[in-house]
Amino acid sequence: MKKHNLTLYGLVILVFLSLIGAGVWQYTRINSGSKHPVSEKIFSQNKWVNAPQVRFKVLKVVTSTGADKKRAAVTMRIKQLAPGNYGAIKGNSNILNSIWINIPYGFSNMSQWMKNANGTRYTMKELNDGKSKIAKFYFTTPSFNYKYRTAPARLSILIPDNDKFEHYTKYSMFIDL
Repeated sequence: MKKHNLTLYGLVILVFLSLIGAGVWQYTRINSGSKHPVSEKIFSQNKWVNAPQVRFKVLKVVTSTGADKKRAAVTMRIKQLAPGNYGAIKGNSNILNSIWINIPYGFSNMSQWMKNANGTRYTMKELNDGKSKIAKFYFTTPSFNYKYRTAPARLSILIPDNDKFEHYTKYSMFIDL
């Protein structure tokens, strides 16, 4: 009887240790990925930013406040160096899919389309060519979103570091909205 209880306790301990081992293995497997899949780099207006697929600089930011909306018009010079992967879409060269006004604890509407300096839309063919472009982007946000902010608003551009989409760099420029 005593030997039987000892064997039973040994089996219970073995099962318990196996469950703990499986739990530790699962925890390390799930958490083995990157701890910081997005890093942020702050840049300044009129300074070139060199990302893996694109080179850009913000030339001008014009903001305005209406009764219920805040608006920002951003003019940039962009040179696409390699096929883009914007919006986590392989080969997407439309940087519009990765640019927004970042308001802590608020949101902004994305620009309607990437436009030429004269206000006409860029075609997909123009977006994919490697020529340097002047582009305008227009953003709006409700005024009430901005009054509860805890940090300054910023223009943010999220660019994947490679085509595997494992790590991104968010390039941000503070703006006075």
